Amino acid sequence: MKKLIIALVFSIWLLPIYALAEPAMISGVAVTKPPIKLSFNVKNAFNKDVEGAVRSGMPTSFVFKVELNRVNRVLPDELVGEWEFRHTVKYDSLRDEYEISLDETGEKPVRTKDFNEMKSLMTSCSGVTVAPAHLLPGAQYELRIKAQMDPVDLPFLLNYVFFFLKFWDFETDWYVHAFTP
Repeated sequence: MKKLIIALVFSIWLLPIYALAEPAMISGVAVTKPPIKLSFNVKNAFNKDVEGAVRSGMPTSFVFKVELNRVNRVLPDELVGEWEFRHTVKYDSLRDEYEISLDETGEKPVRTKDFNEMKSLMTSCSGVTVAPAHLLPGAQYELRIKAQMDPVDLPFLLNYVFFFLKFWDFETDWYVHAFTP
């Protein structure tokens, strides 16, 4: 019995804290009727490793994927449109500020010294226009949203030295919002 307890305590000690963390997920989704404008947040996107990577000056990107499908009862669903955009942050240690680029706005990068404001900008999307060519009145549609961290690509040998980079990756499950125009 003592060996079992010692083994259990030892295995818990070896279990990384990030394995116990809440998974990243899409939340706070708001969709307007056509023309479709989409707003949402990503919860739990920043863990200690990601925060450390950002503060080290390594450019970090979140990629957002949006799909619009027309739901068919007999046939497979029809993909009406898909969109992808990213939010990228880079920390400038000399100026002690974060530069955030938001693809969906098409505007100049936002600069801030506030870490919490940077996290909010990186994990929230507001008023993103999703403009399919046409929507059939009365048809049922599903809007699917997913977020993931853009993986850091390193040269072949550095992947072995920096093996811990794979733990920075996150990917949410698809969030599905059904609607009828």
